[in-house]
Amino acid sequence: MGDIHNLQIYIKSKFLVTKIYLLTQENKKLSRDFSICDQIRRASVSVSCNISEGYYRSRKQTKNYLEIASGSANEVVTLLEIINDVYLIDTQILQEEYRYLGKQINTFAARF
Repeated sequence: MGDIHNLQIYIKSKFLVTKIYLLTQENKKLSRDFSICDQIRRASVSVSCNISEGYYRSRKQTKNYLEIASGSANEVVTLLEIINDVYLIDTQILQEEYRYLGKQINTFAARF
């Protein structure tokens, strides 16, 4: 299949992990909410890890891992909505980036 480091959904997912970590570190009130920070970080990392873990597996396994990655992207969107509502932090752009990434992952998974 090629090198995973050239795969756009993998590159984008890792870039978005950095954005999530910055979001959770830079906002004082949010950074004190350990449960939501931990959950959103784990979900964002899960996207990248599941893309990576499934990439070199069988077609059936790859599709399964990509479905999990897509689900984790949706989880991140939900957590960003909660952060937006509870902490009044504008997360709209990040939400859209994760929604789009989820669609890209689903499109890629359809190849398998």
